[in-house]
Amino acid sequence: MARPLTATIDLNAILQNYRYAKKLQPTCKAFAVVKSNAYGHGAIEVARHLDNEADAFAVAAIEEAMALREAGIVSPVMLLEGVFEEYEWKLCEQHGFWAAIENTQQLNWLLASQVNIEKIFVKLDSGMRRLGADKAGACDLVKKLRESNQVGDVLLMTHFSCADDLSDIATMEQLTYFERARQEIGTIEASVANSAAIMKWAIPEGGWIRPGIMLYGISPFAGLTGQQLGLAPAMILSSKVISVRSLKKGEKVGYGLSYEAAEDHQLATVAVGYGDGYARHTQSGAPLEVNASPAMLAGRVSMDMITIRFADASQSFEIGQEVVLWGGNVPVENVADYASTIGYELVTRMTTRPRYQYHTVSEIKS
Repeated sequence: MARPLTATIDLNAILQNYRYAKKLQPTCKAFAVVKSNAYGHGAIEVARHLDNEADAFAVAAIEEAMALREAGIVSPVMLLEGVFEEYEWKLCEQHGFWAAIENTQQLNWLLASQVNIEKIFVKLDSGMRRLGADKAGACDLVKKLRESNQVGDVLLMTHFSCADDLSDIATMEQLTYFERARQEIGTIEASVANSAAIMKWAIPEGGWIRPGIMLYGISPFAGLTGQQLGLAPAMILSSKVISVRSLKKGEKVGYGLSYEAAEDHQLATVAVGYGDGYARHTQSGAPLEVNASPAMLAGRVSMDMITIRFADASQSFEIGQEVVLWGGNVPVENVADYASTIGYELVTRMTTRPRYQYHTVSEIKS
């Protein structure tokens, strides 16, 4: 019998969220961002389901793009970090990949390789200080790419540092810097919006948006769940009770004996741990659900197991009961709060140990 840890992915929910992103920015085309194995949801399966509808896919690097092509994905694929070696430009031409450029090394490799690329996105550092050229450098890159006659279309992109914080003026400052660069360049298509910007900021019309975490039904904003934002959650991570025991008031549990029973109650052991991606530093009290009843983590997370209790101490466990670790009535954002992290990290850190099941049960709204 297989270990019961299962990640159940609703592919229609992801498609629904993609359509919602485009509805919010109807003048834009949209990348479906499937980097990091589609944020832990399975890039190949997600891309296959969206292939007939997505304007294009976006990944971090060439190996992710190649995996999609090898799986039969035909839509355009964009390399968000560009190429890391000169030979990758040949692969881009061969497989029809688009790419970002942010430095002269990438440009020189392109010119030397004499390839033809359909779209290049020049990355402008508008204030995040991570990737991208400054305004003068970006203008120069655009000019040289256009003069090369090796690129069908040159676009300008940037990435926001604080779009998830609506009170921070950094996003408006970045937009202003971006628009000044566009004015110097002249007519050029833009790509600026991540999930947070798509949902809450006024962005340039036309061009390309880049929905990432919102595709998977997860909120980019602290204090809000995806469901509260109108998104359809795409993953349910579940396991089963594998052992049951009774605790007396004052008895302690697990590594470090960090959990102490404040009352008599049952304790259940569940097949999941930090070796599976369930964060080790998740604190006692993190929400769970057992047979539709609220439950919580009790004690430290082990490599392969956790211990849990019901919120109502009078309830009893049974071996084999299903435990929802997140998804459904247990928003991953709420679990992330107990791990001092964000929903992004919890879902993307999932290893291959869970069994992945895919279905298409959610209602699709046009």
